[in-house]
Amino acid sequence: MLEAADAVFAEHGLHAGIEEIALSAGVGVGTVCRNFATKEELVAEVLAARAEAMLDQVRAAIADADPGAAFERFMTFMAESAGRYRALAEDMAARGEVPVREALKQELGDALDALVARAQSAGALRADVTAADIKLLLSGLAQATVTPGGSASRSCFLRVVLDGLRPEAARLGDGA
Repeated sequence: MLEAADAVFAEHGLHAGIEEIALSAGVGVGTVCRNFATKEELVAEVLAARAEAMLDQVRAAIADADPGAAFERFMTFMAESAGRYRALAEDMAARGEVPVREALKQELGDALDALVARAQSAGALRADVTAADIKLLLSGLAQATVTPGGSASRSCFLRVVLDGLRPEAARLGDGA
């Protein structure tokens, strides 16, 4: 059922109905409802799996030998993920974060803090940028994905964001 829900939400977003998920899973609506009391519980479970995948990506970026390239690959992965997975993009755009259990949210936050600090230490990321800024930018990327015509402009938006995050962009803002 979770795989079916994942696929249905990916294609149709959070507005997909339990009936669609049940049909895709080859079960009755009652079976879905017995396992998940509410649609919100099902959404949370599916998005938690996506958040775990995000955490894996952040950890891989932290372990990468090139912090600047790893940061850029992580941002690109997140933009592409939002493009492939409308439910996550819709939820991130609406809430600014993924609705997952607090411990996982904390792990994601800590890992993102470490990724940002590592990229800054390598001189690949502006010193005035925080993990909170990155979360906001990721939310904007998610919004670009669910906006009509957004898939075409997502790569341009990502390029502008990444260019603006470079340390030399901070110097340009100083009027130098």
